[in-house]
Amino acid sequence: MSNWLKVTSFDKRDEYYTPALMVYPIIEFIKPGATIWCPFDTKDSEFVRVFTESGFKVIYSHLWLGQDFFEYEPEEHYDYIISNPPFTKKMDVFRRLYDLNKPFAMVLGLPILNYQVIGEFFLDKNLELLIFDKKVSFDGNTSSFNCSYFCNGILPRGIIFYHLPHNNTGQNFIPSGMAA
Repeated sequence: MSNWLKVTSFDKRDEYYTPALMVYPIIEFIKPGATIWCPFDTKDSEFVRVFTESGFKVIYSHLWLGQDFFEYEPEEHYDYIISNPPFTKKMDVFRRLYDLNKPFAMVLGLPILNYQVIGEFFLDKNLELLIFDKKVSFDGNTSSFNCSYFCNGILPRGIIFYHLPHNNTGQNFIPSGMAA
């Protein structure tokens, strides 16, 4: 069991569950029939549900299931790594993703681009951004910042702006299955 699991098995800053509204856009950039590893997800995740319903094979894992992303990798072949990582571990997650050398897409807040450590990390790495035109809510409340996909090896160009029909608030709010 990792030290992270022992020390911080739950940090509410790390548990924001991605609504389906944010999962659908990445699908158009994934090869049909691909296998996707969702390393921060349970069977109730919108990533798992939407990808499965869209015809992809999905492997999911989560710290709650005893599968620590920093120590675990599926034995089965997978083509992509897609999820919403724990915010407090974002740099460790990026390091591990580049070490795994697989195409990835991670939902993170765009304000992290202002962090010096992020800029220094990506100086010599490929980074692609799928940026939504709305600040999507994870809990029904209006979000104060934009979350979008930070990708490598998935998008056809470095930055793509993507239109969403709404921001998942008010009458449009649909919570993630992981929030239940």
